[in-house]
Amino acid sequence: MTATVTKAGPYYSSGAISFGSLRSNFKESASGSISASELRKNTSTTNTNPIVPDATENSNISSSTNLKLSQFRNSIKYYYITQTGTDINFNISAQTWNSNLNKNIRKWIFINGTCGSNSISLYAASFDATTYNLTVDVSGGIYGAGGSNGTSTTISGGNGGNALYINSSGGNNIVLFLRNTANIYGGGGGGEKGSTGGPGTNGTCYSYSTDTQRYTTGNRCRACPDCDPGWYRIDCYQREGKCDWRGQFRKSVCERVITVTTPYAVGGAPGGEGGDGGFGQGYNQARTDGPRGLEGTQGGCPSYGGTGNTGETGGNGGDWGSPGENTTNTGSGGTAGRAVSGSNYTVTGSINSSTIKGLYQ
Repeated sequence: MTATVTKAGPYYSSGAISFGSLRSNFKESASGSISASELRKNTSTTNTNPIVPDATENSNISSSTNLKLSQFRNSIKYYYITQTGTDINFNISAQTWNSNLNKNIRKWIFINGTCGSNSISLYAASFDATTYNLTVDVSGGIYGAGGSNGTSTTISGGNGGNALYINSSGGNNIVLFLRNTANIYGGGGGGEKGSTGGPGTNGTCYSYSTDTQRYTTGNRCRACPDCDPGWYRIDCYQREGKCDWRGQFRKSVCERVITVTTPYAVGGAPGGEGGDGGFGQGYNQARTDGPRGLEGTQGGCPSYGGTGNTGETGGNGGDWGSPGENTTNTGSGGTAGRAVSGSNYTVTGSINSSTIKGLYQ
């Protein structure tokens, strides 16, 4: 992080002080007159461009009577802070303002570098203090955090993070000025998790068991009787008594084993899990599409009917300042982060789809 303080001044650290140089430095006019009344320090917080502003450095300058040129020693006209490099969660109001925030001196914070956030609960850059005549001049980038993806734990996609916060309760003339190179981008929302695929069609399966059947044939003289087709003789025995002078009657025991088929209803196989949602675009992460859902369970007896359907593809993550995609699941895609949030500020300069992504007023 680099935040450098510069000033229009300090003037007159040594040497003579003339009305002409005061006119040039404070009235910012190369010619014409300047009166003593114009050189009195103006402390009104409703004055948006005081000739001699109220500032810590100007504490010696009289705002009423007893004005002396010597009071302008080390005085200033404007106050500047310039940010360069990369900052995470850059706190504008915590910079070295030398107690000038609540005074009417015109102040600028130049965001020339990059400000980012790795958490949707924290702003990439923020200002929260009572101030007057402050301009936030942005030529660099301020990027909110991206939303998390929807998962089986949290179906909805996470909201995108806000990029810049400006709030000045009771302040006046707070301006956000966008250069044509500025990027103030709210984080994209995360995509919703896809729904589980529907089950396959119901079906009928069959269970199989065996049944052993037996019967005894009638009599046959001297020889074992034959079994019916499909039956097998497992025993043959003689009966008492003769069938003729040569032999006795015989009987056969016949047996067969049959398969018993029993139908039963089965439900369709479970559908596949839906794909997780995609991540939203943010300073902390790249935007991703939601992946395809898993294939359903293969159908087939003895447990299932038809094959389950493929899970729904997860919702895509949102681009800068855009919401995450919804699916048919029970949650939703994450909302888009704002480019600018807060109150009591105005936005001017190069306002277009390149410099600002997300809501800003």
